[in-house]
Amino acid sequence: MGGGAPDRVVVMGAAGSGTATVGRLLAGRRGATFLEGDAFHPASNLEKTAAGRALAEEDRWPWLAALRQALRADARAVLVCPALTRRARDALRTAGHVRFVHLGQDPEAGWRDETDVATVDAGREPDVVVEAVDGALRGLSPGTAVAPWRALGGPSTSLSALEVRAEVDEIAEHGVLASGARRVLLVPPDMSRRSSGAGEITGRMFERLCAAGCEVRVLPALGTHRAMTPSQAATLFSGAVPFDRVVAHRWRSGLARVGEVGAAEVAALSSGRMTGPVAVEVDEVLLEDWDVVVSVGQVLPHEVTGMANSTKNVVIGLGGAATINGTHLLGALCGIEQVMGRVQTPVRDVVDAAFDRFLAKRVHVLWILTVVEDRAGGAATRGLFTGWGPTGGSGGAAYRAAAELSSRCNVSLVAEPLERVTCWMDPGEFRSTWLANKAVYRTRMALADGAELTVLAPGVTCFGEDPVVDTLIRRHGYRGTPAVLEAIGTDGELAENLGAAAHLIHGSSEGRFRVVYCTDPASGGLGREEVEAVGYEWRSLPGELARLGLTAAAESGAYRDREGRGFDHLARPALGGPRSTGWRAERAERAEPAERAELADPAAGERRP
Repeated sequence: MGGGAPDRVVVMGAAGSGTATVGRLLAGRRGATFLEGDAFHPASNLEKTAAGRALAEEDRWPWLAALRQALRADARAVLVCPALTRRARDALRTAGHVRFVHLGQDPEAGWRDETDVATVDAGREPDVVVEAVDGALRGLSPGTAVAPWRALGGPSTSLSALEVRAEVDEIAEHGVLASGARRVLLVPPDMSRRSSGAGEITGRMFERLCAAGCEVRVLPALGTHRAMTPSQAATLFSGAVPFDRVVAHRWRSGLARVGEVGAAEVAALSSGRMTGPVAVEVDEVLLEDWDVVVSVGQVLPHEVTGMANSTKNVVIGLGGAATINGTHLLGALCGIEQVMGRVQTPVRDVVDAAFDRFLAKRVHVLWILTVVEDRAGGAATRGLFTGWGPTGGSGGAAYRAAAELSSRCNVSLVAEPLERVTCWMDPGEFRSTWLANKAVYRTRMALADGAELTVLAPGVTCFGEDPVVDTLIRRHGYRGTPAVLEAIGTDGELAENLGAAAHLIHGSSEGRFRVVYCTDPASGGLGREEVEAVGYEWRSLPGELARLGLTAAAESGAYRDREGRGFDHLARPALGGPRSTGWRAERAERAEPAERAELADPAAGERRP
C-alpha cells in the first residue's frame, strides 16, 4: 500500500445488505486491501456452522482476533463482515485507526458514544451506496467519545507534589468514598517503579481512606519480583503505610484460576507463533470482598505488553506463574522491537481480554495512571489519568490517553544510531539483571550495529528475582532466541518457567550489539566470571565510573570519557529511552507494506521507543 496515515474501514450489515459488493467497490476506490471477514473464521467455527449450530460468544473471540491482526497488518484495508455487537466493535477498534459503516437499518437506534460509526441506506445501486459510504466516512473520527473519568496534564505540564496530592484527594473523595466503599485494596508497583510517583499516590490515598474510616490493605503488583522489605515500603510510600498493612503477592501459590484465553485466539494474535492457551490466574487476595480496588501505576514503554500498566498491573502484576509465563513468552515470540512502545499488542490484547471477560464483573477497579518523564534535574510528572472498570469504559480511555502522552514523553528520537550508551541503574531499584535489563530493553532500538551498551549496576547481586529463575539464567545465559527456543525443548525446568525463557530472549542483543555489565564484587555485586558466563562482558564498576568521569548524580546527556571519546548517558532508563530515526528508516525498508506508513510517520501510528 502507499504511504500516509493508516486508514481501516469495516463495512458491516445483515445478510443480504450487500456488504461484500460495497466493500469490494470501496476498497478499489480507496486503493485499499479487501478483506472478507468470513474467511478468517477458525476451522472449528466452520465445522460448527456447517453442522447447523450457532456460534457462541467464546467461538467469536478467535475470529475477532484474526480480524484485528489482519487489519493491523495492512495500513489501508476494507473489511466486510456481519453486523457486530458493541463488544466486537471495541475488539476491532484496538487495531487502530478504524471506522465502521453499517449498511441498512440502524440496529441500535443510534450509536450513542461511538463517533466512528455511521449508518448508510443499502437499498440503492451499489455505486450510489459506495458514494454514500465515502461521504459518511469523511464525517467519522476513529475511536469513541468515551473519556477518562479524570485527566490532568500534558506534554509540557510538570505537576507539582502539591498538585498531585490535591488530585489524589479529589479522587479519594469523589471516586472511592462517593461510591460508598468501606473495604479498599490498593495495588501499587514495587520499588522498581520508584520514579513513577505511584508510591506517593498510594501513601496519600491510604491516609485519606483510613481517615474516612475505611479498611485498607496494600497489595503491590510484584509479578515475579521479590517481596518488599519494611525499609523499601517505608521509602516507596513515604512512611504513610504501616508494613503490617502490606500484603506480599505470591506468584507460585495462593492463586485463583478464573479462566483462560484460548489456544485458537492466542494463535491468531501471534500469527501462529504461539499455539497454546494462556491461563488466567490471579492472587486470591484480589478476589476477596473489596468494595473498590485502586490500581496505581505508571504508563510507559514496556518490553512485554508494549506499554506498562492498566490491566497489566492486575492480570500480570498480581498474576500466577501460568499467566506470567504465557504472556511473557507470547511477547518474546512476537519480538521486542515489534512490541515496545505500542499502545496495543498481542500481549495487551490478552491481558485486556483476561480482565474484561474474567475479572471486570468480580472486581470494581479504579485505575490511576501516571506519566513521568526523565529530564535534567529529575523526573517530571506530565500527566495523571483516572478511569473505572473495563477497557471499553473510562478505564480503557484513561489508559489510551496516558499511553498517547507517554509516547510523546518517554521516547527520544535520535537522528543516528548511537555507538556508545551508558545506563545508571539505581541500587535502590535494581538488584538483579531481571530488573536491570531495562537498560537493554529501553536502548536497543537506538543502538547501532556493533554498539556498546554499558550497564552501571551498583546494586545488582544476582540474576533472577526468584531462586529457580536465577538458576535458569545462570544455566542458559543471554544467548539469543534460537538458543533459548532450543533450550526449551531440552530443559524441562525451563519449559515450566517460560517467563524466564522470555527474559533470556529480551535480554539478548541477538549478537547485534555488546552488553557490558559493571558491578562491584567487593560490595556484594556479581563477579566477572558470573557475568561473563551468561554471555555479557564485565568491567569493574569503580574503574568504569572513573574512566567515564561519571558519578551516581550524573544526569542524562552527552559526555566524553577521560580519553575524549563521546558517549550518551541515561540516568533513569526505567522512565524510557531513545530510538533512532535511522533504525526507523532501516526497519521501514524491511517492513511489510502494512507497517511502512506507521514506521515512516510516528504520529500516524503507535510510537516505539
